[in-house]
Amino acid sequence: MIIGHVLDISVAILAYFIVSCVLKGRLSKAQKLYLSSAAFLLIWLLAVIGMDYTENRTTLQVLDAITCACSALLIVTILLMSLVVTQNLVQVPWYYWLLYILPVLSSLVVFTNPLHHLFYRRFSIYASEVQFGPLFLISGLQYYINSVAVLIIMFRYGTVSKTRRIWGQVSLFTGGLLVPLITNLLATLKIIKLPISATPLAFLVTIFTHGVAVYYLNFLNIKPIALESMVDNISEGYMLLSSDRCIVYSNNAFDEIFGKHYKMRIDSYLHKVVEELEERKKDVIYNLLNFFDVCKQSVNVISYEQAILCEDGKIYYSVELTPIFVRHSMAGVLVMFRDVTKLKEEMQKKQQNLSRAMERERLISLGQMIGSISHNLKTPIMAISGGVTLLEDLVREYEESVGDEEVTVEDHREIAQEMQGWLLRIKEGCAYMSDIITTVKGMAANLSIPSEGEFTIDEVFKRVEMFLRTKLIKNGCGLKILNELPEGTTLCGDVNNMVQVINNLLDNACDAMEGKGGGIVMKAYRERSSVYIVVKDQGGGISRDIQEKLFRSMCTTKGTKGTGLGLYSSAEIIRARFGGRIWGENNEEGGASFYVELPMEEEDKRDAEEQSWKRKKRF
Repeated sequence: MIIGHVLDISVAILAYFIVSCVLKGRLSKAQKLYLSSAAFLLIWLLAVIGMDYTENRTTLQVLDAITCACSALLIVTILLMSLVVTQNLVQVPWYYWLLYILPVLSSLVVFTNPLHHLFYRRFSIYASEVQFGPLFLISGLQYYINSVAVLIIMFRYGTVSKTRRIWGQVSLFTGGLLVPLITNLLATLKIIKLPISATPLAFLVTIFTHGVAVYYLNFLNIKPIALESMVDNISEGYMLLSSDRCIVYSNNAFDEIFGKHYKMRIDSYLHKVVEELEERKKDVIYNLLNFFDVCKQSVNVISYEQAILCEDGKIYYSVELTPIFVRHSMAGVLVMFRDVTKLKEEMQKKQQNLSRAMERERLISLGQMIGSISHNLKTPIMAISGGVTLLEDLVREYEESVGDEEVTVEDHREIAQEMQGWLLRIKEGCAYMSDIITTVKGMAANLSIPSEGEFTIDEVFKRVEMFLRTKLIKNGCGLKILNELPEGTTLCGDVNNMVQVINNLLDNACDAMEGKGGGIVMKAYRERSSVYIVVKDQGGGISRDIQEKLFRSMCTTKGTKGTGLGLYSSAEIIRARFGGRIWGENNEEGGASFYVELPMEEEDKRDAEEQSWKRKKRF
């Protein structure tokens, strides 16, 4: 009576479980096989229950045939499921389905037993009265062979995996299968007298343990297994921290560095690990703990850089902490360690090469400017020299006039006015030379030590025009300067860097019109949130093949006369020092225009607009 109630409850629970799993949808092959095994067990239990409600011999034979068929099909399904799991199969190969040939044939033999009596020589539901035929032994042997095969496959899989999680799940899977196997052995060997319902009830344990593996430990889903294998073989170090700072999981790359040298292993707590480390290694754990708390509080991805001292030297890691949520609650943090040492070395090397190229271009520019400045300085020097000579003559004339009664007061005033005029010219010449020397001194400063500050575009245009005045006259070029920026607009950065860039563009424009002359326009204006500086010439323009690689190193439009460093270094200065960009394009009417775009900060724009509004209001 009790067994009958147990069977009824088991059938109800098993049926509900199968239906609920099917309704979830999107089942993997392994999960479908698992539900198939559960369905075979359900039919088996229903047949056993039916045998308690009938005494008709024919009906009993049919129900018994159903139990034998379900038993054979159930164990083969479990065998096929173990193959799918251990081999990570998404699709089941066709030849694996051949495993069902023998259980299907044995099932047909049982159903047709009244015709040949090869399975039962004498059928009875009582063990003392039944007589088995030769094919019954083959069917029973098939069950034990398949069961042992499943155990071997699963134990081998656990041994190869060598992970605690896999071993726990393998133990759960095989342990559940051992229960009906042992039960069947006890019944077959007649060690214990068991009812016909004992074996299917024992298989309930198997279905339960396999269900836990499938839907709670996700054992039969090959994605976590494949993902774990992938993570273990990538170069970046991964670590999974629980909300209480316990290391739940780490891959091989992480274990090699941090597990070995910093004692960060699975199931260890960071706040306890730091107590066991040397003083020089503790900062790594302290940083990780601090940023873990920041990530936990902000619930955002946090990144920082960590330097590690190893036998090979210092290694730099980019550390990224990503919060993990389970049902809208933070369950832990995924920490990724990416080795960026080579990247930093390459960036440093690139920066050094850029600095050398810029220094080389600066020296070339200085050489060109010195030649131009020497011409510019000759004019004020000659004027000063001539003025000094004339002043000497005036001084001599004045000394001779002292005591001469014929020299009137008006004559003395005339001499003084001439002397004052020449002194004024000398002052102007000295001021001009002072401006040139100040500009050259600024340009000669090392570009690696920029002098940040605010400057106006007028200051830049004035210096550039001063540098290239002689060359413009020599090449027959007329320079038109247009500053259309709002009054009070200032730029932030190193004025010497900007002078170098605009000087290079104007110098190129001057070279483009060498021999034929023409007009050059140097213009500054603002559009939306950027300041634009354009240098427009009337030269021969830029060919299409050169235009595509114009701002790359060693690309020049001047042939053997150019180095290709000017525009390259100018583009790098604008990008790195001012956050802008530079480009060139041909004009429709001929010649080329080079543009420099400099983004303005919002505060600078508001200040400039406010100052402009105040001036308009004042006037």
